[in-house]
Amino acid sequence: MNKIARKLVLSILTVVLTVIALGTTTFAWFTLTNTAQVQQFQAQIVADTGIEIAIGVPNPAEPNYGLNWVTTLTTAAVNQYISDAYGGAFRFQHVTTTDGRSFRTLGLDEFGNPITSQGTTTGILVLPIHFRSASSNQIRWTGASLSSTKADWIVNQTFTDETGTLMNAGSTVEIDASDSMRISVFGTLNEPTGIALAYEKPAGDRNVTSQTGDLTNGGIGVNGAMNYYFSSTASLPGGADNVQLVPTLTSMVTSPLVLDMASGFAATAGQEYYGTVNVRVWIEGWDANAYNSILDRVINASLVFEGDYLAP
Repeated sequence: MNKIARKLVLSILTVVLTVIALGTTTFAWFTLTNTAQVQQFQAQIVADTGIEIAIGVPNPAEPNYGLNWVTTLTTAAVNQYISDAYGGAFRFQHVTTTDGRSFRTLGLDEFGNPITSQGTTTGILVLPIHFRSASSNQIRWTGASLSSTKADWIVNQTFTDETGTLMNAGSTVEIDASDSMRISVFGTLNEPTGIALAYEKPAGDRNVTSQTGDLTNGGIGVNGAMNYYFSSTASLPGGADNVQLVPTLTSMVTSPLVLDMASGFAATAGQEYYGTVNVRVWIEGWDANAYNSILDRVINASLVFEGDYLAP
């Protein structure tokens, strides 16, 4: 296999989130009254010579699939896609997933009763990113990051935080809103398993990576947002005894392949090789770091892809 090293740099792919709380609930992430709205999506998606990219829904009846192929996908183009696809009304919601593609609700209803987990397509940002090239026929996911400006949160309940420290009511906790976010990428090379490649921030500082299984901790909830929820409500959400999440990567050192681009697309896509991946961004509802203090925070997300050539 000859590596052409065509870098597709989705640099500073920035999701600016303003999380708004509807109603009067001030507890943890399980309350579906807490949602987030994409106020702005700043993006610079760049492709090296020989590779072009586009965002949107392809139309095979139109030349070049009806897509606007560029070497730099601007913020304006990404914002326009979000506006077209979601009608300007996209809002994140607390969801959960076992495969990074299909999502389910979780939480309590307005009367404090556990909600039966149901499939949902709302609250998840999906970006279809297309690639075409005359020479590269594979795409690797080589970089990802999530970050946010840290902020202080004055807690209103005594609880045990994610580090195992007892926090008294009125004390201050430093919060990073990006700790509760996830990114996944799904391409043709993920189809055999049906499971997307997912990324979350590595453990460190106050961040705890995904926890699965029985999170009830004897009925008081594991450390972090769940124990805060128990301290606030004297209950735990339904399903806390058997939490299953999509496996996540915390670095891209293995540079996993995500896409085999098909050949023979010169007449339709405008180049010999063509393919697409779906990028999804969401708030993981079971995350130990997802307190209500993520409200009104800004989260930055970035991805890096490289193109390779696999000889027939």
